[in-house]
Amino acid sequence: MQLILSCEHGGNAVPTEYAELFSSRRAARALAGHRGMDIGALGVAGVLARQLAVPLFPATVTRLLVDLNRSPGHPRLFSEFSRELDRQGRQHLLDAYYTPHRQAISTEIGRRIAAGRHVVHVGVHSFTPRLGSVERRAEIGLLYDPGRETERTLCISWQRQLRACDLRLRVRRNYPYRGRADGLTTYLRTRFSADRYVGIELEINQRLLRSASDALAAKLAETLRRAVSG
Repeated sequence: MQLILSCEHGGNAVPTEYAELFSSRRAARALAGHRGMDIGALGVAGVLARQLAVPLFPATVTRLLVDLNRSPGHPRLFSEFSRELDRQGRQHLLDAYYTPHRQAISTEIGRRIAAGRHVVHVGVHSFTPRLGSVERRAEIGLLYDPGRETERTLCISWQRQLRACDLRLRVRRNYPYRGRADGLTTYLRTRFSADRYVGIELEINQRLLRSASDALAAKLAETLRRAVSG
């Protein structure tokens, strides 16, 4: 199996032409927090890519402009800030940021599959330790489609490897979100068959990323390597 990585919410950059959308205090707070980006995810994705010597497709424009992990028509594709743009302005966001990211990943997967390869695609994300009044009770989440046996088998193996290397890590499958929920991997499953494409979302509790992110990334890389090769 060949591995590729992506990071859809890797930064909270705002291109200059959209700065006015985030000039309010409320918008600035949203941009600086977990809504603006998946805090720490890009750093982990970079370490994984280097240690595993695999390609990484990163995105650093804030998802508050356009969320690369949502489908066209999804109510949260654009945030309350970017919905202020007219139809032409929203289409420009899709053309400039959304479509190129998703197309690059899809093209790379298609190229490898056409060459007879099996592809494992891991989207690297992070989640806030508490959402509203709900405390998230896991350090690592592995999201997949339970109906795809290859995805299920890989996630069970990766979960076991992670637990074996660090008993303090609470590793849960399809938590804190469902693997079949709207997302890039969900879309790619409609394009590529289960016997050729394995789409996993790695979710990391941001509490872990405040101190020992490099050490955690090293564990993730080694255990993923074993899970994929095993």
